[in-house]
Amino acid sequence: MILAPILVPLLLASVAAYIALCWRPQLMERSMVPQEKRSKPQNHVLFVTAHPDDECMFFAPTFAKLAKQRNVAVSLLCLSKGDHDGQGELRKKELVKAAVSLGLTPDSVIIVDDPNLPDDPRKAWNIALVAKTVEAVVTAGDVDTVFTFDKQGVSGHPNHIAAYMGVKHMAVTSQRLKFHPVNVYVLESVGLVRKYSSIIDTVFSLGSVLAAGDSLMFVADVQAYSMGVQAMALHESQMMWFRKLYLAFSRYMFINTYSKIN
Repeated sequence: MILAPILVPLLLASVAAYIALCWRPQLMERSMVPQEKRSKPQNHVLFVTAHPDDECMFFAPTFAKLAKQRNVAVSLLCLSKGDHDGQGELRKKELVKAAVSLGLTPDSVIIVDDPNLPDDPRKAWNIALVAKTVEAVVTAGDVDTVFTFDKQGVSGHPNHIAAYMGVKHMAVTSQRLKFHPVNVYVLESVGLVRKYSSIIDTVFSLGSVLAAGDSLMFVADVQAYSMGVQAMALHESQMMWFRKLYLAFSRYMFINTYSKIN
């Protein structure tokens, strides 16, 4: 009861903020493309993930929102086929189905099958190799914006962190990108309580985005949340009981906040 005077207003404020952002998402979904790119008929967005199901578990609100924008082409680069338990070929098929459910086309899903990039937290990925792999896709697809993990990898998984480090390495060192400006946004990692606070985290997320200059925030309404859940359900090999709890309580099923790498 002692916490009630704090928790009740917080809950009400979060619900109000969530409803407002679902109703008027343009309040926080700022432009994601450089000014000089606006003349293109379509802007190309690339998501860089580490494993099949990352796109659903962490980035679903962003996928759902971008699927509604006609002037945005979305691609997904998954840096491994998720073969940690020997189910790599099955998980590749599940990933394509899930990506299509999120609004992508099968040919816009790129799955890397390289023994040097295994789905294994005990084996370090070569950052230069990750950077080279991402750069090849960015330049071939004339990509304008890249979304990936931040330096904490949301869950702390070494492969997630390696994806971030590889993208950052590419952004900093690539000679070709000097003539091809690309925006890179990284998904904000939050503490355990916020991570599993569902829409209650809206107020805290909104505060962090407003405090930063180059930030983005995507909020999934009921329809977008359902899209993410349905897409994750297509990863049948991964749907253990604890992932069902994750889908219900994780703020990443409802909220994505990003900071920009300059």
